[in-house]
Amino acid sequence: MTLKLVNDDDWMFVPEPTFDEGQVKITDWGIDKFMGKAPPIDWLIEGVLGRGVPGLVCSLGGIGKSYLMLDVCIRICAEQGMSPNFALGGRIPKRGKAVFITAEDSMDAVHRRLNQLVPDEKEKLKLLNHLYIIPLSNTPEGTKPLMRFDGGMYTMTDAWWNIYDQVVEMENVALVVLDPLQALAGAGDLNADPAAAQAFWTSVTKLCSMTGCSVLATHHMRKDGSRDVDGPLAAREGIRGTTALVDSCRFVWAGWLPSASTREAVEQVVGEPLNEMSVVQGCVVKSNDIGMSPVRTYVRDTTGLLIDRTDQISDELEARRHLSEEQVMQTFGAVSTRWNDGDPFSHHAAAKSRYLGSWMISHFNCTKQAAKEYISEWLAQGRLVKEPHPKIQRAQGLRFEP
Repeated sequence: MTLKLVNDDDWMFVPEPTFDEGQVKITDWGIDKFMGKAPPIDWLIEGVLGRGVPGLVCSLGGIGKSYLMLDVCIRICAEQGMSPNFALGGRIPKRGKAVFITAEDSMDAVHRRLNQLVPDEKEKLKLLNHLYIIPLSNTPEGTKPLMRFDGGMYTMTDAWWNIYDQVVEMENVALVVLDPLQALAGAGDLNADPAAAQAFWTSVTKLCSMTGCSVLATHHMRKDGSRDVDGPLAAREGIRGTTALVDSCRFVWAGWLPSASTREAVEQVVGEPLNEMSVVQGCVVKSNDIGMSPVRTYVRDTTGLLIDRTDQISDELEARRHLSEEQVMQTFGAVSTRWNDGDPFSHHAAAKSRYLGSWMISHFNCTKQAAKEYISEWLAQGRLVKEPHPKIQRAQGLRFEP
């Protein structure tokens, strides 16, 4: 009991406040709870995604995010040595279980994809009791929405709580993939209504907290926002829907089509022409743990899967960005020879075979961008001079100025 003044003159004893078991007691959370070294992040994918994190995986339709996420699930479930234990630019430190739920792909379609990723039946068998793939179109109930709008409020359906209860009962579930978000959510408009997004992520976050698993939902980028993306910030802005969809979750990975010049540079490294959809760049564009991650470059293989080729491409492109002093002098020598022969090089790529950059690329295997930058630098320094072409009217040629 506590003595309390109830009016200007009277005091009385009143009961002390009681706290239900589920209520927060402020005095339980003093600074003593936060003394010493903070615990490290429990990584699902090192440097990329922690355990127990709800998030989005976004890209333009047709890029292959569903296939990519199926591959991530396999790598999480694989035994040591069975599959590369890297995904989305980070190492997978320990094996876990994964649940892949798809509302769009049939069992046959998933089977074909799985056989491309794990063609050996003996290897596939090693995923038993770890990887679970549910094509909802082949289940007795089909695809039922996970959320409904009822009485002016968004609430989760029995279909969601069925998934929730089963994941809670399973042991060591590391990842649940919901593919795709809009088809599974069902009720309302997650793209337009912030209340729908907040209700969805509240329930997903509860599952993450209860089990320690991460839940990633695949989602689209806007068609008008998925082209000409020049980096992570632009990719994040291009995600379809209300800002609450991104703001209410803790993690977002986005993939986008790179610029034509980037794709051409990758073509030089892989040694073959690539169509517009064959090269994808991607990274974490939002994370409560790491902020943003470095941009990775993926190249589609013969099965259609995006393969992370970042390290190889970066190393080779870096090596091709620089000319040795000997190569620089060879270039100036070729410029002088062509000028003296009356067939000078051009500084402009539109000149095609007369373009100095084309000669540099064929002789030194440098990148197109490197050749362009070197020519611009030499012109600015006065080491190359533009003069009227001796044979072609209204055209210019390059002369070396010692």
